[in-house]
Order: sequence, then structure tokens, then C-alpha cells
Amino acid sequence: MKTTKFGEHIAYKNMDRSFEDDLSNEIRKNKFSDFSPEGITSYLTYRHPIGKYTMFKDYQKLPFGFSEEGCNWYPNFNIKNDDFITAKNKVEELLLESIKKLTKDKEKIAVTISGGVDSSLIAAMLRKIYPNKELYSYCAGFYGDDEFEYARIVAQDNNFIHSEFRLGKEDFLEKKSLLKELIKFKAAPLHPNELPLAYIEKEAKKDGMDIVLCGEGADDIFGGYGQNFRMYMNYEHKESFFKFLLDRYRYFSLEDRKIIKEKYLVNDFELTINSLNLEHLNFDIRNWAIYFTQVLHTPGLITRGANAMRYNGFPLGFPYIEQNLVEYVNSLPFEYKVAWKSEDDKNNALGKSYREISEKYDIPKMLLKKIAENYLNNNIIYRPKKGFPVPFNLWLEDVNSWNLNTRVFKSKDISAFNGWKKFMIINLSLFCDTFEEYIKDEI
Repeated sequence: MKTTKFGEHIAYKNMDRSFEDDLSNEIRKNKFSDFSPEGITSYLTYRHPIGKYTMFKDYQKLPFGFSEEGCNWYPNFNIKNDDFITAKNKVEELLLESIKKLTKDKEKIAVTISGGVDSSLIAAMLRKIYPNKELYSYCAGFYGDDEFEYARIVAQDNNFIHSEFRLGKEDFLEKKSLLKELIKFKAAPLHPNELPLAYIEKEAKKDGMDIVLCGEGADDIFGGYGQNFRMYMNYEHKESFFKFLLDRYRYFSLEDRKIIKEKYLVNDFELTINSLNLEHLNFDIRNWAIYFTQVLHTPGLITRGANAMRYNGFPLGFPYIEQNLVEYVNSLPFEYKVAWKSEDDKNNALGKSYREISEKYDIPKMLLKKIAENYLNNNIIYRPKKGFPVPFNLWLEDVNSWNLNTRVFKSKDISAFNGWKKFMIINLSLFCDTFEEYIKDEI
């Protein structure tokens, strides 16, 4: 079966038979033997099943996306010698072309705006491409935390028809929530940010939008995860770099995951190494964390966005992962992406923790931010990175137990976890509850 480029339909296989896309329907039709230890372990470490794994023991993903087999590109960092201005102009041109290709022949075009630089730049570029067209924007915020003021600035500056939606605990965890429906559609637990995307895109569908663009992928390509991308400065070559990175990356620590039964846990370092091609690491160690991110993190990021779009009947709208754009940005020097503020800052950062360095001494996504200066206000471009602030700690602070799936979990006590981890545990348990009825009877 022909494999596909990243962001298109996902191909799967069950034993010797291959099929495309609808894993949920396949599971419900033909059942499965058990949940996958590799899938569950991946979820605890990366928030999605990595590489070839799914959440089901008998099913695998065929190579897709960031893979050598059957598609046109794989993350490589054979550095070009283009100067910064040349690179800046070329990337701007490629990003504009990516947006044009996605929106060609689309009548009603929207963008999800978080108020950060990535989605805001897409909005501003849309206005440049379509100066006289009605354009629409959607933003999700939360009872307890939101970034509406920044999204409004971008929408107003670019004359968008703008809508805001404030979500609460009931939208995530109570009867009216789309959580169970989306889990069943995806055949996997959700990423925490997947629900807000699904809700606002549902509204966009009601409004008759033909496509909704988003800013997903920019951090992965342009150097946005500043702390991770400075880890090399603390690496002492006493162990594998990827073990060093993984020990600082895991969403659930090895101690945290003791709530899971042992049969559903495997060694996540071995999973990680088996999903990387170490022969590719013939490039600057500063790019190794970006390589790690694009192979192991980005597929989950795009899959969460794709699930929300497909659930609402939209084509995929990811301008930042267009093939030519990614290939070119990967070929640029590391310092174009994560740049020191000055030579003094570079020297002052020596000997400090990677957590202290990021954004204090350097500028993540420097190249993209310099492009954005032609389109956005500096208070949007250079404000500190916040992420998507779902206030799980506030909502789940007093939740100490949950009726967790007894097939997979040892205990119902979740009191030791922070709000984000509580949501991920509940999410995993609901996934297990949803699909447990399709486990084949043991003979």
C-alpha cells in the first residue's frame, strides 16, 4: 500500500492487511486482542503513540509523515549557506505560498488565533493575500484563564470577523463534553488542547467556513521550544543524548506511571531509540533536539489538529508543515532559529541551566519573529511564550479520585497528580472504557 505524506490520510495495518484512516471503525468492526503497552507507554511519555504504534496491540501505523519510506522528505539538517536576509525572504515567500495553496478556491476562510505569534502571523498573511475578502477568526479561552486581549488585537488590526468562546470544566469532563465522542472518532486518547480546537472549529462549521487554518507546527520547525533546544548546553556526554533529553522531557515520570498495571508499561527509552534513525545524526548536536521533536512530537501535534478538523468535516489547514517550507527551514543554521540576544548574553548563559537560558538570554523562533515584524505588533511577537493555558490545576484541584478503568489502572487515587496529569489519566481511562468492549474474548 502506498504510504502518505505527513498530514494526509494515515495508513494502518492489522497483521497482513492494510487500510486507510478509519482505525476506529476497523476496531469496532473486527475487534482487537488488548491495549498496546507501547501505545500506553508512548501516551504517558509523549501524549500520543509514537512511531508505528497505535493504542491497540494488533494494529500499527504504516510509515507516514516524518519517515523515509514512501514519502518525499525526512528531517535532515544539511546546512545551506544562505545569509539571514536571504533566508528570511525565502521563508516568507514559502509560507505565503503554503497559505495560498491551502486556501485556493475556498470562499469562506478562517484561522484559529491563540494570540501567539504563530497563528497571528498566519492571520496577517491571509489579509495580505486577500486584502478585500471577508476573513474570519476564532479563539478559545477558559474560565480561569484566557488570552483574548491578544487575539482581539490581531483580529482588529487585520479586519477579521472575530468570535471568542470561553470554555469551562463542563466542556472537558461533564456530560455535554465532546471528549468521549472525539476519543471514539480518533481511536486514541486526546491531547488536552484538542478539545478547544474541536469546539471552535465546530462553530466555524456552523458559520459555513470552507477551511480553518492554524499555527500548529511552527514551534517544531522554527525553534519554538526554547528550553528543549538549549538542553545541549547541559549535556556532559556521560550517556546517550536522547536519554539525557528524555529524562527531562517525559510528561509522566517513571514514578508517576506506577498507577498503570505493569503489563501495559515498557521501556520508553527503547521505544524512543527504535523510532529514531541514529545514522542521521551526522549534523550539529544543537539540531538533535529539533530532530527528536520533529520525529516524535510533531506527528502527535498534527494528529490532534487533524482529528479536530476531520471531526468537523474540514480539510487540513497546516501552513507551517508544507514540505518545501520545512525542508528549507531545516537546512538553515541553528542560530537563525534560536538566537542569542547578544554576544554578552551568549557568554553569560554559559554554565547556566537550559531552563534559565531560554527567553532570558536568547530569542526562540528568531527567523519567524523577524518575518512577523512586517505584519504584527511587537507586543504580539515578543511577549513571553505561554502555551495554551487550559486551567486544569484550578478545575481539578479538589478531585482526588476517579472511577478509572480497572483493566489498565491499579488505583483510583489521583490525588498525587497535578491538574494536567489528572486530565490525562481521566482521558486515558475514558479511552479504555470506550474501546474495552471491542476486546476479543479470550479462548
